Formats: sequence, structure tokens, C-alpha cells
Amino acid sequence: MPPFTVKLCNYCSQQGNLRCTRCKKTCYCSVACQSEDWNAHRHMCKPITWRLQVNNGDVTCSQRVYLRDLRKNDITKGMEIQVSVVELHSPGRFFIHVQSPELVEALRAVTVELQKTNGGSLGTDYKPDTGEVCAVKYSLDQNWYRGVVQSVAADDGNAKVLYIDFGNEEDVTLDRIKPLAASIEPIPPCALECSVAGVTPVTDSWMGVCCIAVRQLVAGKSLTLTVVDTPENDRTYAVDILLTPIGKQLSTFLMDQGYAVREDVNKKRAEQDVDSLVSASLENFRRQSGGKNENMEAQPPDPLTQGLGDTFAAMVTHLQSPYDIICQKLDNASVIQELHLKLRDHCSQAPASQNFRPAPGTVCCSLFYEDNQWYRAKVLAYSSEEKVCVGYIDFGNSEEVELSRLCSISSELLALPMQAIPCALAGVRPTAEVWSEETVLMLRRMVCNRFLRVEILGEREGMALVAMIDEASDPQGNVAEMLVATGYALLISVSLHKNHRPLGYLTLAIPFLCLAVAKPAVAEKLQWTCAELPTEGQMVALVVSVMENPGEFYCYKYNQEDLQVLAELGAELKRHCEADITPFTPSVGEPCCALFSGDGAWYRGMVQGVWAGSKARVYFVDYGNTSDVEQAHLRAITPGLLKHHFLAIRCWLAGVEPLSPQWSAESIVRFQALCVGQQLHARVLFITERGYGLQLDSSGQNVATTLLSEQLAKAPGQSQALAKSVPTVPKIPQQKPAIQRDTTTSVGPPKPAAANENEPPTEKQVKKNNQSKATDKFPLDWRTVELPRNETFQPCIAAVVSPSLFYLFNPSHVYVERLKSVMMDLAVYCTTKALPSRCKPIPGAACCAQFSGDKNWYRAVFLETTETEASVIYADYGNSEKLPFASILPIPTEFLELPFQIARCALTGKEHFPSVWPVEVLELFSALLSDGVLASVQDFDGNSNLLSVTLQIERGGGHLNTMILEGLQSTQTGSAKTRRQEPGKTKTPIIATARVTPATAPVTPATAPVTPATAPVTPATAPVTPATAPVTPATAPVTTDSSICSPDYASPCCCRDLVQKVKHIFLLLLLTYSGGGTRP
Repeated sequence: MPPFTVKLCNYCSQQGNLRCTRCKKTCYCSVACQSEDWNAHRHMCKPITWRLQVNNGDVTCSQRVYLRDLRKNDITKGMEIQVSVVELHSPGRFFIHVQSPELVEALRAVTVELQKTNGGSLGTDYKPDTGEVCAVKYSLDQNWYRGVVQSVAADDGNAKVLYIDFGNEEDVTLDRIKPLAASIEPIPPCALECSVAGVTPVTDSWMGVCCIAVRQLVAGKSLTLTVVDTPENDRTYAVDILLTPIGKQLSTFLMDQGYAVREDVNKKRAEQDVDSLVSASLENFRRQSGGKNENMEAQPPDPLTQGLGDTFAAMVTHLQSPYDIICQKLDNASVIQELHLKLRDHCSQAPASQNFRPAPGTVCCSLFYEDNQWYRAKVLAYSSEEKVCVGYIDFGNSEEVELSRLCSISSELLALPMQAIPCALAGVRPTAEVWSEETVLMLRRMVCNRFLRVEILGEREGMALVAMIDEASDPQGNVAEMLVATGYALLISVSLHKNHRPLGYLTLAIPFLCLAVAKPAVAEKLQWTCAELPTEGQMVALVVSVMENPGEFYCYKYNQEDLQVLAELGAELKRHCEADITPFTPSVGEPCCALFSGDGAWYRGMVQGVWAGSKARVYFVDYGNTSDVEQAHLRAITPGLLKHHFLAIRCWLAGVEPLSPQWSAESIVRFQALCVGQQLHARVLFITERGYGLQLDSSGQNVATTLLSEQLAKAPGQSQALAKSVPTVPKIPQQKPAIQRDTTTSVGPPKPAAANENEPPTEKQVKKNNQSKATDKFPLDWRTVELPRNETFQPCIAAVVSPSLFYLFNPSHVYVERLKSVMMDLAVYCTTKALPSRCKPIPGAACCAQFSGDKNWYRAVFLETTETEASVIYADYGNSEKLPFASILPIPTEFLELPFQIARCALTGKEHFPSVWPVEVLELFSALLSDGVLASVQDFDGNSNLLSVTLQIERGGGHLNTMILEGLQSTQTGSAKTRRQEPGKTKTPIIATARVTPATAPVTPATAPVTPATAPVTPATAPVTPATAPVTPATAPVTTDSSICSPDYASPCCCRDLVQKVKHIFLLLLLTYSGGGTRP
């Protein structure tokens, strides 16, 4: 039997069985209640709409689908579930997938049905509602997914949608939106929106560096999530996540790192109580105000508008805590006094009215109990039929008064802005969770009945963050510092939110007031913004404008809009500066127009210093360089020239440090050659006082990795000696001369209208470069699988180069459908777009290789190269072969996003390994690995899995790492003649002879719209037949001393064979001595 549902009247909350005839949703008990509620209900009442669907020739009607029409999730408070984060905006808003086969199957079924019902055609004239769930065609893979419409811009023909099964958002055109078919199962949104419970950000929003840190901790991991609270009206779950690697909850990590503070539960509850009071007050007001004067025309005046950095004399008029202070400007004392006289005259002449019942939110005159004077007050709530709570908008305090103590107010008395300025002390926090009564009492003694100097440092939740100075004391005392010194508060650093501007406007309204839009002052202050980079992991195109070194450079976004702005600014600045010859007195921190001596053109600048001799140091804000400019060559700038943000962005290269305290000239030149004049792709990894820490990719190669491999930089924290011990990688020949720049002097901004080599490439040049050089490299920084640590296993050796580099085949997580998609895209690229590289590859680099067995292209890694051919290992299947260079092509970075199935490994202790290995030790290492060993992963250094390898018990046991080091030491003490290799040759890799079977277990494909194109693919035959025949390892030739055997002999010499036999006997003795036993 279905449960009985009681419908309640939307107005009086009694049982109501009648529905609104327009929207068919809202219930009422009578026509009278509906009429009373119409003023409020009409804003949300929309006529029910139907749409036609044709199914096999039959026309059916179905309703629009909204989130409320979908099934509810069965997640309850206190549950612990395994999840993965699929989209992270901030700790306050991220989306998760519950890890369950049922969810995967439901999502797959819905996605397949969406493709079937919508096909490849686009919509025509469908106009979705805000909040409606529709079928939306995703821009990246052109597949259809469920999306909720967040807003609609009908005039522009687009809408903003949230993909409810994956958590990502995008703006789409209306022709890519269709109504959701009735055949689509109304499963709950698969992406659950969550926020970290119990914490709030230290600023008014989550900082970019915090979001980056959290993303690195949770991305791509299986996490244990605890549901702290479930949503009531919205769909956001309050949760906490266990961060296993650091053994902390996410909320604890955020507080420990200073990104968040514990949420004030009492404040939240108080806000809820206030909301309940307001709702009850409105209900009471509506019942009692029929036919009376509601005072609706008396709306609150504008709040005061102050600028960040403003300083003024003030007096505190109301104080609750260091975070809740109200003050008045002393400069406005005469104006406030005049207002009070006008209020007294007005109220004494206005007749008392029993009909006056002002509505909540309106302003009236109220007779204050303590001094029996009239003040401007805002009606907050009705506590009873005859009493009302009011807040005094010029002082910040509030009280409860009878209706008889209220009087209507004239429009003339509302012209003056509200004089109360809400403030909070900057730089302090309570010693406990809340401010103690003793602290509040001490603060009252410090600030009440005193004249203070107040400086606005920032903004938080509509309140000014201020420093208060008591200038009457000797010496002058900072109130916050005195609280800290006396132990009543703790010191915190003052960090302004990134959107704050040094001289921007703050609209400061008392907390109990409705925020209003501040009117600018008559003398308009200058305000500006700076260009910002996305901090959520997106790649962005950049062009370097000024290069100092890898630790400091300036760039701007490479897009058509900014390039157009540069061109237009040049013309506008020229007209303005030639017309305005008024003398300009520069002030530090003030923007201006400056004439650059290098080209005689005008640019936007910022004054950084004023020197004797009528010169000023100017930073050119659109390019990043600095120069000393004569004051006669400076002009005042207008607000119109500051409308567009400053283009120059200060950056530094993440992941590298100079080998010495300063960057070497060679490092700077190489960095310039990689970056200057190129279109770069960047991702923000850090935000510090030095600017944005970037991961940079230039023409398909990672800039940091290139500098490290060429020994021009070191990894952060790495010693100089260790950095120089890394094997040297041959430098890639330059395709064109590097663009040089004098790093000791400032170079002016390039002329926007002129074409020179420092300007960004045009679209045609970019397209041409993409074809000729974007994929001209073999990347070394491909991502390897990180193996589980401290677990003993028998490794499947795929290939061995040295103890510093060998590969295991690890098909533990095979994404079959994604791999098929990558293989198909790779085949298209190699057959239609790819060009041969002129660069010689090095071992360990990734490439595309054409398998000789089926002539298909696959992802591969170089093992060894000669002049005409190379030995490669197929990265997803583990088999190896030698190929001519005609069967090898460079691989773009987009084909490296899916991790290889081979794992890059090295023995622990690799920091002690040589750059060139003796042949004897390589043969010993290969021989021991080939007969079966046991291994465990001890660490991951960001590039390789570091393994500890032991021999099996039946072979006598023994630690292979120790044997290799002892063998290395023994060979180093022997004759140099027996360990010298032939010049120009490298050791041939030893290929594993074990048969490797590619993983074919089907895995449900991820159909998220945030992943690259994963269009349904007809299953093909097995992409690669692994090498089944044992591969005979090639032996590298060994050079012997000419005194034993002449190199001119064409045939093998008995002396050479004898030397080889002696070496093998020595190695066997060494192996026996080391405890490893002899090989059978």
C-alpha cells in the first residue's frame, strides 16, 4: 500500500488539497490563501510545459524533467564509502563518484541510451528552463550527457550547464541542448556534490594554492569518505575524507596548513535562528497589516563606500567582539549632528498614527530608550503584534521597541548614506574557538570613548578588515598588537584575497542590513585588475614577454582578445598622452602612462619608486619590464585606460633550481631558446610571493625536464654534486638561433604595431609550427605506473638496460576501451599528420613504433639506438624488437596521458650508480634477473620505482642490490683495460625471454565528458601479438687492450676468448663469495 502524503497549504500551513491551476505544483487550502500568497508565489509560478515525442510513429506528451524528478540517493549520515573525486573546484565544492559496479552499469546504460535517442543531430529551437535536466552535447567528445541548466542567455543563444553525472560545467549553445527523452532512466546524479565539513576558509573564499594542494592529495586515488551531514534543501553533502598517505582527515590537513579554520557552529545556529525569526516575523506582519501603512517606499539608504588602503579618524559606537565592531568617521560628526536635528524636527511635527505598521526591511524613525532621541532605524522583525526589533543604521546597535515609538521618515532624511562602518580587527584570532568575555572586556577598555586612526587592509564577508591605532597613547599603540602582547589573542598573517584591489571600492554594510550597491564617490578613484591564470589544473597558452631567468619571467595569455587589446591600447595611449600635457607628479603605487625610450611609444605603467633628478622607476604592467623614466615623460592615466586588466603575469619555472646560488648564463640561454618567441602551454602548480609556479611545455617537451636532463638545473632540494652525477643527455640541435636578451638591463616592451622576433607567433605561424616542430621531439617525461610499496612479488622483467633503468610489465589496471581509443587516434596521427624527427632519440624516451607483425602503430619506449635502427619495447604489451628509423615517429604528449603498462624501475641506491656501467656488472645483473628473483618497491622518486631485489631461497638467497655494488667496486679496482668499452657504443639491453600476454580483461569504460573523446569503437582484433619466441639477447662487443690482441685482426683471437672466460670465472667466484650461490 503506498504511503499517505499530506499536502500543506503554502500560505497557512494547514492541510491543503487544492493546487495552483497554472503551475500544478503549489497547494492551498482555499482561494483566499492563494490570493494572499500570490504576491510571493507569482515570482516562481510557471505554467507547466509539455513536449511532444515521437516513438515509432506515436506522438506522446511528457513533462520537462527537473532535479526533483530524479530518484534520491540512499546515502545517509554517518556512512563510510569508497569514492573517487571526479571534479574539484575547491574544498567547499567538489564532486565524487561512489565506487560501485551498480553505479558504473547505470551510468553506462544512461549514456548509451542518450546516444541512441539523440543521435548525431543538433537541436533547433528548444528553449530550456533554468533548473531543467536536459540532454547536452559535450564539446570535447561530441557525446550526449545529462546536464542541468544553471542559467540561460536567450539573447546570446547559449546556456551554462552542469553535467550532473561528472561534475564539470561549460557554456553551450542552445542547439546542443535537447529535452531529456522519456526513455532515459531517472537515476540520481552520479556525481555527488560535496564540501568538507566543519571548516571554513580563512579568507572569504578558498585560496588557489589550497585548491592545488588538495587536488594533488585526492586526484586519481580511491578514498574513504565519511558523510558528516546530508543535504536538506540543497544537494551538497558535508563530508570528510581520510588522507591515507599522511594519516589525517582532510579537514585537519586544511586547518594544520592554515588554509581553513573550524566552523563556528554557534554562529551558524544563530543565523538559522535569525532566519526562523524573520520568517515568523513576516508571517506575523502579513496577518496583522491589512489596510495599514506598510512604509514600503522607505528603503534603506546606500552604505558608505571606502577604498582599500583608506585611513581615517573614527570612534567606536558598538562592539561585540574583535570580529564585530561598528565605528563612525569623525569627519562626518557635523553631518550626523545635523541629521539628528532634522530627525527631531520631523518627528515632532509628524502626527502620531495608529495606522503606521512598517514592513520588515524598511527604514523609519525610532525613539531610542536610553536618551529618548530620534534616530534612523531599520525594521528587522516583529517580535509580537505590538513590538518590533529595529537596528540603528548609523550606530550599529539594535533594540526592541513598541510600535508607538516609531514614526515614518521622509525621503530627504534618507539621502545621507548609512554612517555605521562594520569592522573586524585584522591579524588576530582567538586563543580558543571563540572570543572570551575577558578579551571583549579588554578590547572595550582599549577602544571605547577614544579617537582612533583606522586603516582598511582588506575585506571579509562584507566587513572591513582594519588596523586600529590609538594615537592618544604614548607611544601610539596598535590595538591588535596590544591584544596579542597581553595574551588575549593570537597573531595571524594578513593575506588579502586575490580579487582585492589596492584601491578598489568596499561596500560596507552592517551585518543586519541588506547589502546595497555602493555609489562611487564624486572624485572617481582609480581601480584596476591584473590578469590571472586558472588554478584548477587547466592548460593555458602563454607567450613570454620578458625573460630574466627560469626563476623569474613575465608572460601574457596568448589569445586574440588580449592581442587586440594591446593594439587598441597603443593608439588610445598615444592620443591621450599627446593631448594631455598637464604636469604629473608620480606617487609610488600609482598607475600612469609612461613613454618608453626604446621605441618612443606610450605604455601603461606602475610607479615603483621616485628618484632624485626628476626620474621615476616605472614597471610596464602589460609586459613586465622596468625602466627609469623622466617625469616629463609621464602622464596621468584615466579610468578608461584601466578597464582592461594588466596583461603581464609574473611566473617562475616549477621543479627546478639553479646549480649554484645564481642561474648560469648557459642555463638562461637554453631557457630562452626553449621559451622566448614560442607559444607555451602552462599549468599552475604553485602560487607564491614570486608569482605563479608553472609547469611549462614547449613544442611537446617539458622545459623543466629538459633543463634537468642537460644538467643545467637541479631538482628542488637536490645537492649540486648529485645533480652533476646524472647521466648527460645529448643536447638537441637548435632549429633556429636562440633569441638573446641582455639580462642585466631592462628591455622595453615591444611596439604593439611592429612585427619583430619577440612578438608572439601569428595564427598561421602557430599552425605551421605545430606541423613542423610541435611533435618533433621524443619526450622523456612520460608518466610511469607507481607500483604498490612494501609488497614482495615476483617481477615480470620486460627489458633491462642497467640497474639504473629496467622495465617491468605490470598489466594490473588495463583500461581496454581507453587504450583502443588511444590506438585508433595514434594510427590516424601516424598515417596522416606525423613528420619524421631530425633529433636522435635517447634510451628511455617515448615514441610511436610500427610493429613488424601487423604494421600497426603503437606506443613504445627506446631501449637502444644505433645509426640506422633502434631497439624499442612496446609500452602497453611488453614485447620488444629492433626497427629501422623509418618505422619510428615522435609521439605527441596527448597520447601519453594514459599510463603505460610497463613500469620504469631502478635499484635502490641509484644515487651511487655510475653514468656508464662496466660490461661485466651489466652481464651479472642481467644473468641474475633472468633466473627469477623477488622484489619489493621501497620508494618512488617521481621518475622510477626504486626496487629492492633478492634471490630466491633455492638459489641461496642474497641481496641483489648489495651484489651489484660489490661487483661494481671489484671491477673499479681491476685493470682499466678490461672494463673499457668501445667508444660510441652502449650496452645492448637484455630483453626478457618470458612470454608476455597482453591483458584483455574488459573494463567498463569511463564515459565522463571531462575525458578525451571516447566515442564508441567497434572492437578490433588484438592490437598486438606479443612476441612468443624467446629473444636471444645481443652481447655488446668488448674492446681489449692492443697489447693482448691487435684490433686489426679480422678473425676472432684466442687471447680475446681467453680474457672473456677469465672474466666469467671471476664473476662466478664473486657471486659465490657474495652468498648468491652458483647458477645451475
